[in-house]
Amino acid sequence: MGRYVKNRQLEQGALTVEIPQVTTANRPAGQNGQLIYNTTTSSYQVYNGAQWYNISEASREKTLTVDTFQGDGSTTVFGNGSGNTLDGSTAANLTVEPTDATDMQIFIGGVYQIPGTHYTYSGGAITFGSAPPANNGSDSGHIVAVIHNLHKLGE
Repeated sequence: MGRYVKNRQLEQGALTVEIPQVTTANRPAGQNGQLIYNTTTSSYQVYNGAQWYNISEASREKTLTVDTFQGDGSTTVFGNGSGNTLDGSTAANLTVEPTDATDMQIFIGGVYQIPGTHYTYSGGAITFGSAPPANNGSDSGHIVAVIHNLHKLGE
């Protein structure tokens, strides 16, 4: 009889579990298996022993973001206001701040750039070993394309 009542109560929604709601800044240090609702990101997160991972449907979005910048033959740093946007009208800023260089792919004139070999990433800025070429008016060798959110493809 008690088991039937428990199941009936569950069916009626009488028994619930309240998940702690915290902001990203106020998350606990984390213990393996902890579950929270992050009010900053509007997502459920679980601690896996190393970091907090999003597990809610909103975190499954696989949207990639692309920034395009313009090489000038002398600028090696793009982002944080360094370098120029494709039309040259504004300073270059990344629309998404990656965690590290592996969260993005970069192409100059359609040629893939290898992280650590062709560029480094730190604090919102990409630094190339040599400056992307200037616009010569005949090809797109000057276009720097940065594809963000690659880490989401594996979630």
